[in-house]
Formats: sequence, C-alpha cells, structure tokens
Amino acid sequence: MRTLLFSYCLAIQSLLIISSLSAQSVPADSTLTLASALELATQNYPSIKQKLTETQATQADLAARKASFLPAASFQAQALYATSNNVRGATFPNEGSTNSVSSGVKVNGPTADAVWGSLSSLNVNWKAITFGRNKAELALAKSAIQRANADYTQELFVHRVRVADVYLMALIIDQTVKVQAANLARIDAFRTVMQANTRSGRRPGVDSVLADAEVAKARLLLIESRRLAQQQRVQLGEFMGLPGSTFQLDTTTFQAAIPPDFQFSAEKLANHPVLSYFRRQIEFSQARVEAIRKSYLPAIALNGSFWARGSGISDNTTPEGNFIYNPSLGAGLPFRVANYFVGVSTFWRFSDVFRTRQETKAQVLRTQGEQYLYDQEVLRIKAEQQTADLQIQNAYEAAQQAPVQLGAARAAYQQAQARYAAGLSNIYEFTQAFTLLNRAEIDQFVTTNNVWRALLLKSAAEGDLTDFIKLTTK
Repeated sequence: MRTLLFSYCLAIQSLLIISSLSAQSVPADSTLTLASALELATQNYPSIKQKLTETQATQADLAARKASFLPAASFQAQALYATSNNVRGATFPNEGSTNSVSSGVKVNGPTADAVWGSLSSLNVNWKAITFGRNKAELALAKSAIQRANADYTQELFVHRVRVADVYLMALIIDQTVKVQAANLARIDAFRTVMQANTRSGRRPGVDSVLADAEVAKARLLLIESRRLAQQQRVQLGEFMGLPGSTFQLDTTTFQAAIPPDFQFSAEKLANHPVLSYFRRQIEFSQARVEAIRKSYLPAIALNGSFWARGSGISDNTTPEGNFIYNPSLGAGLPFRVANYFVGVSTFWRFSDVFRTRQETKAQVLRTQGEQYLYDQEVLRIKAEQQTADLQIQNAYEAAQQAPVQLGAARAAYQQAQARYAAGLSNIYEFTQAFTLLNRAEIDQFVTTNNVWRALLLKSAAEGDLTDFIKLTTK
C-alpha cells in the first residue's frame, strides 16, 4: 500500500507526456467498471488463488492432526526361509536394526539347515492420555487455519487496493491522450492557417517553420502517451489475471463530480486486514510455544495385540537333543501357535525437558518479535491515515482551483489567437498560450482523479474499501 502514496505535482508533470490506449475498436457494452475489475482480480489473480489453496491446505492439516489421535492399528505377515542358529547373550536393538533370535541353542551347534517359517500379527495402540499434548497440537493446527485465512484476506485486500489504484491511473492516462489528440488537432489547424498566411506574405516564413515544430512536438507527445497508456492497460490486465484483454474504462463515473469525503472508523481500523494477519501470527506463535512446552510430557497408551506363528522345525527333538527339520512349505507356513495381549503402557523421554525448555524460550522470543512487527504496522497505518487526510485536503483544494485555471487558460488562448491574428503579438506568445491551455485541460481531470486516489488511500489506511466502492457505484 506504500505505492499508493503519490505526489500531485509529480502527477501533473508526468501526465503531460502520458495518455490512453492506442485506438482500438471496443464495443460499447464492454465497459469495464472498477467493481468489475476488482471482481475479476479476485477470481483470477494467481496470488489470491495461492493464498486460498493455502487455507484449504491448513484445514486438511487439521483433519490429519485429528486423525492422528485415533487408535493406531497395524497388520503384518511374513514367510521366511531361514536357518535357526543362535548363541546365548544379550543384544541391543540399536534403533530396530538388530535381527531377533530364531531359536534356542542347538546341541549339535550351528548348521546350514533351513526351513520355512511364518508370522502374522495385528497390533492396536492408542495414546489415550497425553497430559495436554494432543490439545496443544490441535490448538496449533486451528491457529494455523486462522492465520492462513487472515493471510488470504490481507492478500486480497492489498491486491484490490493495487488494482483500484492502477485503474484510476489508467483513467488519467486515458483522458490525457484525448487532450493530447485534441491539442494536436488544434495545433495542426493553426499550422494550416499559418502556411496560408506565409504563402500570401502576411506572415514571415519562420512562423510556418515554428508551427511545423509545434505540430511535431504535439504528435510526439501523443505517440509517447499512447505507448505509456498501453503499458498501463497491460498492467491492469495482468492484475486482473486477464493479460491481453481489451476493455473500455468507465470515464463517466470518475469525471462527473468530485466525490465527498468520509470519516475514519475506529471499528474498521481494529479489523484492518493487515493488522488482523499480524495478530493471527502472534496467536499462532503463542500456540506453538504451548505445543513445544508440552511436547516432552509422557503418554499413557492402551495396547492390544494378536499374533500367530508357524515353523518347519518340529517341537520334538532327536534322542541326541537335535531339532527335527522339515524344509517343505506345507510344514513351515501353517500357523502352529497363537498369542495375544492387552494392557496399558507408558513411555517418557524425560531428558527432553532440557531441549524443550530452550526451544520454548526461543519461541517466546519469536513471539515477542511478532508483537514488535505488529506495533510497527500500527504505527505505519496511523501514519498512512494522517497522510491520507493531508492528501484529501490538498486534492480538494486543487480540484477547486482547476476550473478557474482552465477558464483563464481558454480566455488567454482566445485572446492570444485574436492578438496574433491582428498582428499585435508574435508566434512565441501564441505557442505559450497553446502550452498553458494544454496543461490546464490535463489539470482539470487530473485534480478530480487525484481526489478519488486520495479517497482510495484513505480507504486503504482504514482497511475497508466498502465506502470507496459505494462512491463509484452511485
């Protein structure tokens, strides 16, 4: 929204060389109103769509988080062709990478004999009591949704302000090209009369040359204004998500009369989309603090399991105490025994308290940083409000003086034309009257448009375009 800050004097100078779209055949029914431009931008601009999908993604994250709180059930089955050698002694699971033992110690020692074996199991585990961990994680996921929604609203608001400002600038340029075209026609008509006067000897030849120079100058201004107007239209089409589209701007609404001012609303400022986003960011950071603080707490789980096994090794042994092997599939795959258990378990890595304590401290500091950013945005928006009031005051004053300037410029042009025709002045004074009239004609609609832009700046500082849009639809 900082780009909305504009200088009236700079606009007056720049608008002498910029203007509207190059001549195209546009149907009358394709007039693009500001409200329509804002609606098209809302529907088509990629950044708006991206923010919307992000809100949908956070909602899916919340659903996934809720699903993770349900009992976890798993099923597994395996059939292995393996040996059954083993020695006495302990092993460490080493993060699950150690294979389990396959049998007891054999009397005859290790052999290469192998048989088929099977195993199938069904396990259920539910962390029924988490001492607030699940609740904190759920609150964090909900806060992420609120932050994403606020981010979407902020992006939508900022882009709508951007589109409205580009639309108003396109109107200024569109009207400027008409002035430059009329100025060219006026100077060209003057040159025609001048050429006739120089041929008849009533005027010196230098006047005809200077008239040619003025025509060339006016034509260059028109060409340049059309080029810059095309760029402005391209930018407006881009912001609407419709590059390459052709349209006709609504000139009647914004040039009919000077719009009235409106007062700032404290309630609207409290709900400013940008401030709302920063508040949601603070709430999200606070929710993360709570989630980190409770992440080291233990959990009490309810467990249940059922499993069955099959093996090609017989339960009986030879008289010497050796295992009896049957390497066939029919002997090894069918289940021979089954077991189950139900119970309660807990697991607590209490040493994590040292890590989570520092992580919590870091997140608290980040939350404090988010608060500072919020305070900075409050200062910036209040400064924007003050700037908007100054802009509106200056814009209204300028709009009141523009008709006076235009009337005086037209009178001066007519007088200069009469004096030059009577031989009482030279061509230099006449061309100055041309320039003065051209500037006054541009100032006439620039000052009116600057009032609209100042009101847009005020609406942007307030955080609500409702009042501004209402003015454009009356």
